[in-house]
Amino acid sequence: MGPYLLALVFLVVGAVVALFGYSNLVSTRKKRATWLTAEGSVVNFAEQLGDHGRTLSAPIYQYTIDGKQYTATSEIWSFPPQYKIGDRIMVVVNPTRPNESHIMYSGIFTHGMLAVGVLLLGLGILIAWLALTGRMTFE
Repeated sequence: MGPYLLALVFLVVGAVVALFGYSNLVSTRKKRATWLTAEGSVVNFAEQLGDHGRTLSAPIYQYTIDGKQYTATSEIWSFPPQYKIGDRIMVVVNPTRPNESHIMYSGIFTHGMLAVGVLLLGLGILIAWLALTGRMTFE
């Protein structure tokens, strides 16, 4: 793989990861500003087999809006589980469709994705610059 192809791979992967992180960040901020917040609790886990035979878990949680109880499953799967049954969580809830909700995560995932994407983009730019100036060659 030549330096230009390597730079292109870093640029493309970095752009995709950064765009995903940025999109998630904007979406999360919009929901926090316009959706309701409610306290919920983890009541169970959905499980699926992941890579290398590990069991991934997604919390199943309950929350109450206007006296009605709702149950939902997080879209974030992890190993090991991020929560324990009974843990209290904060939930953002769509005010027009209260059955649509998301656990309010700390934002580390979103900011981390954006940071990794920008880092990969920077490495791609650095590799391209080194290749263009003749300081990086593959023989």
